[in-house]
Amino acid sequence: MAFHRKLAIVVFFGCLAPFFAGAVVLDRIVAVVGAEIVSDKPVKSQIIMASEVDEMARPLIARVGQGGDVDAGKIRAKVIEELIMRILREQKAEQLGVSVEEKDIEAVMSQVERNNNLPPGALPQALASQNIPLAQYRMGLRDQLMKGRLINKVIRPLVSVSPDEIASLYHTMRGTDAPQEVHLAQILLSVDQAGNQARMEEKTKLAHELISRLRSGASLAALAGQYSDDASGLQGGDIGWFKRGELMPELESAVFKMQPGEFVGPVRTSQGIHILAVLEKRRATLKPKGGPEQVKVKARHILIKVPSGVSIKEEEQAKQTLLAVRKEVLAGAPFAQMARKYSQDETAREGGDLKWFGPGLMVAPFEEVAFRLKPNEVSEPVRTPFGWHLILVEDRKVLEPDSLEAQSKELEERLMEVKLQARYNQWLRDIRLRAYVELR
Repeated sequence: MAFHRKLAIVVFFGCLAPFFAGAVVLDRIVAVVGAEIVSDKPVKSQIIMASEVDEMARPLIARVGQGGDVDAGKIRAKVIEELIMRILREQKAEQLGVSVEEKDIEAVMSQVERNNNLPPGALPQALASQNIPLAQYRMGLRDQLMKGRLINKVIRPLVSVSPDEIASLYHTMRGTDAPQEVHLAQILLSVDQAGNQARMEEKTKLAHELISRLRSGASLAALAGQYSDDASGLQGGDIGWFKRGELMPELESAVFKMQPGEFVGPVRTSQGIHILAVLEKRRATLKPKGGPEQVKVKARHILIKVPSGVSIKEEEQAKQTLLAVRKEVLAGAPFAQMARKYSQDETAREGGDLKWFGPGLMVAPFEEVAFRLKPNEVSEPVRTPFGWHLILVEDRKVLEPDSLEAQSKELEERLMEVKLQARYNQWLRDIRLRAYVELR
């Protein structure tokens, strides 16, 4: 009943509003955001209210304004665009069946507390001591989780990193004495890859004007807040620290030659036109992870599958089968021959050959045993979710920490992250181009 009474009051005042000259408008719609024009699972349009924009824009205007004159209208326009992109992303996620639940956010917050040695439930108070609103922090976590899930669902299956790319980055890093990590800020002027020449010329002209203003002493943070088409513009253009391999090649070739305080641009990439400034530099080397991650083994195995729900008797029979096979191998029977005869794995026809592998490729119980075995040693039966295994390690090597083989996993992750981010940004821009958005 209370809800209906409140609604009636709103409607009543809405009807009377035209009769009150000079009345203060408490709120208004600034944008209507619809789903894609073509969609197999349409979603409802959503609105953006002026109050939402003001809430986000007010602290940004204050912060960016510390670096010089600021056009509040441009900041508000950037905030509106950011809210539009957030809605479009949520709509697309709904169409794809991707979601983030409150329990997911709570789980991340609990992990943050553990990582920072905070007692359970203490994070909100810690955030308050740093003047970080809890609602804003939770929204940031939700955005990160949603982004990660969308990338895994849509983008990651389309992206790969080749061995040649990994080797090229490795040799580039080893062939330079320059510091390998830079702290960057940027202004990004987005240009659609299929955009017309006039639009490109307009953005290029703006880039040169902004560079001229920077040379005259203007604050990059203030200009980024007003002109950058990247979400980082609302944070003064700060995009964080980058190692070699973590930037697009066109950007990397420029920034690692620069000194703190210098800027470069315009630099054209698939994302648009960039103006980049180096805020700080520091030396950063690859840090190999210790322990088994620096070991590789060449192994074979024999698998007797055990379906879920089998009886204790059947479980024991599978194990006893492998114990009998192990006894024959220890008596001299070739392991590969026994694998072809007994193994229920697809590698059976190759004698159970698993070739060389490092950590992270096999399930944990299998790896724990395989990395402990010495060459030509046969394990006792090992239980995994797939069943019972016998493992033979044929060879084993400890990798040199600075070798390409030891570093390849980290280098691949760097290169993959760059490609995923670029592809994700383009995917979002494509969604924006196809969407119905009405600005008011």
